[in-house]
Amino acid sequence: MDDFLKKLEKNSYDIDKFLERNLPTGDFLNKRLIESIKYSAISGGKKIRAFLVMETGKLLAKIYNKNLSEKKINELVVVASAIEAIHCYSLIHDDLPAMDNSPLRRGKPSNHVKFDDYTAILAGDALLSWAFQIIGDANFIQDPKQRSDISFEIAKAIGPNGMVGGQQADMDFSNQNNLNLSEIEWIQRHKTGSLISSCCLVACILLDANEEDKKSLMSYADNIGLAFQIADDLLDINANEKLIGKPVMQDDKNKTPNFVTTLGEEHASKRALETSKEAIEIISKYQPGSENLVSLAKYTVNRDY
Repeated sequence: MDDFLKKLEKNSYDIDKFLERNLPTGDFLNKRLIESIKYSAISGGKKIRAFLVMETGKLLAKIYNKNLSEKKINELVVVASAIEAIHCYSLIHDDLPAMDNSPLRRGKPSNHVKFDDYTAILAGDALLSWAFQIIGDANFIQDPKQRSDISFEIAKAIGPNGMVGGQQADMDFSNQNNLNLSEIEWIQRHKTGSLISSCCLVACILLDANEEDKKSLMSYADNIGLAFQIADDLLDINANEKLIGKPVMQDDKNKTPNFVTTLGEEHASKRALETSKEAIEIISKYQPGSENLVSLAKYTVNRDY
């Protein structure tokens, strides 16, 4: 696991370098907005979504005996960075008083605490816009159809029938204890899982994957997305706040129904392990070459933060 964590750290460093070079700059009337964007986007988080984009691309290159050129690696980095920007926007907005009202994120004050509510909202909006700007930039991704397809799939994954729709349902059904397991699973597959699944899909687009492999990789991602969310629910009641970098017992405070409140801690843990195992079974058929994705599936349910 130590070796895998080093790979995660290296990937995070590479994405941070791209963000540092390419996030917008400004030292005039928008200076505070730029500071807010970089405060949340750079040098924070494990960047698991970016890792999933990169490793899916590398695996597909091995499957198809392709040379993963520097150009193609750079294109994967662009899309991985865009997805991390989108994820960061969602976290900034999630932490706002109108939603989770969380004072901490990644071990430091949340964006709205460091700056203010309106700057945090605008920083999130700016990160979302910037993500599509770089995906649509021909200087970053040459093929116009790939630019179009990637933009379409990510927009679909984070829109009303994806991440944002899941967040709406999550907020609407807080303080209610009458949700069944399938409804909670629907919320989490949309709120968390849809963006994670899109990580494999965009790599498939960049590497021209066939439909069979695309279907398998999407199924793998769908399973680790669900396992990751169940593990997050468990961490919310068991984690060390200093280690996790954000407040614990947030779901209890906000009366948010989740896998733990519905299944109980023991059965939720069992479900997470089963889902991770399903992901491993799917991706293991591609060995050799899928070892890092196998490790990622194990890591989703064996982490302290």
